[in-house]
Amino acid sequence: MTDRKERMLALKKELSERISKIDKDLHSRTSSTKFSEQVVDGQNDDVLLNLKNEALYELEQIDRALVKMSRDLYGICEKCHNDISPERLDAVPFAAQCKACAA
Repeated sequence: MTDRKERMLALKKELSERISKIDKDLHSRTSSTKFSEQVVDGQNDDVLLNLKNEALYELEQIDRALVKMSRDLYGICEKCHNDISPERLDAVPFAAQCKACAA
């Protein structure tokens, strides 16, 4: 379990850095006067915001999994309360449901 915890902590750090870079990029842009460039900038901002939201969601899932670890609830499906397979936890260390319930 400590290997999974270390992986989650490393991923948490990586996601936090990614979010910080996205925020920096979003706030450091200069506005263009050309409409075509404004359209492209808007599309780029949409992509960055989607990437940020995905990273924030994954970060939230990691935090939940770390809390479960501290409460000895890690690896137990939130839906059926059976064990989540080690293979699934290896693939998605913050998985909240077993494979059957997630499907």
